Amino acid sequence: MRKLNHPPYDLTKIVELCANSVQDKGLSIRILGAIDALKTAEAAYKALGATNDLYTIAKTVTATADNWVSREEMESLYTRTFARKGSPIRDIYDAMRASAPGGLCPLCNQRPVSTLDHHLAKAEHANFAITPINLVPSCKDCNTDSGARKPTTKVEQTLHPYFDSVDGDIWLTAELIHGKPPSLVFSATPPAHWTVHLQEIVKNHFKVFGLGKLYATHAAVELVNIYFDIQSKPWTPVTLKAHLEEQAKNRRRMLQNSWQAAAYDGLARSAWFCNGGYKDVASSSLILP
Repeated sequence: MRKLNHPPYDLTKIVELCANSVQDKGLSIRILGAIDALKTAEAAYKALGATNDLYTIAKTVTATADNWVSREEMESLYTRTFARKGSPIRDIYDAMRASAPGGLCPLCNQRPVSTLDHHLAKAEHANFAITPINLVPSCKDCNTDSGARKPTTKVEQTLHPYFDSVDGDIWLTAELIHGKPPSLVFSATPPAHWTVHLQEIVKNHFKVFGLGKLYATHAAVELVNIYFDIQSKPWTPVTLKAHLEEQAKNRRRMLQNSWQAAAYDGLARSAWFCNGGYKDVASSSLILP
């Protein structure tokens, strides 16, 4: 997961732009009337996000924003105004979507950003349907997987890119499984000096977004590339191990917990691979005859 800066957009301005964009004047007036309530909710969100306590925010049942606007109206405000192409506020949506470094989804750090994800689902937390701090640039797959995020305890949460920074230590690891061809299995293994809550949140994030399967799929292709890179060179087990360690180090320069870095590290730790096991990659179905 990649840390993002808080979005620099003022909620009052966003609400005003949305209110001025709807045709129903009565709804427009009610939306403007809800500004104070929405800003109060935003302040609470920021405070709870900083302590990993967003799970404590109650769900919106029917009405929201001190009963100024209904849950359905807030959801519609996002889909038909904030995110609608051609709307006066769409430029903010597009700028937020483009804020992820390299255009990569910060939730999986692999697929390209294509949308904004509601960290707290707008269907259950309508107060935050258009609140910038609740809108995270993401890929379509991670956004779809957000349906699995219904935490009732701190440790059932997933990482929040605007609040959580977990790249200071290595927590993503990979182990090589012997076979024809060999494969890599990825795991979330946070360091022991982290709080128990953060360890469990990282593990849950890894599970909810299916990162193990995602990274293993890409690693299968990378293994073939590695095979072609090394199979014709006169490596000894020692020099091959050193080469793989160097590759892992280089890939940690941009992001400590990239799947590529974990993959190379896992290969370097495999004595079997460095002693010639890499030759079994030749049996991969990805290698054309």
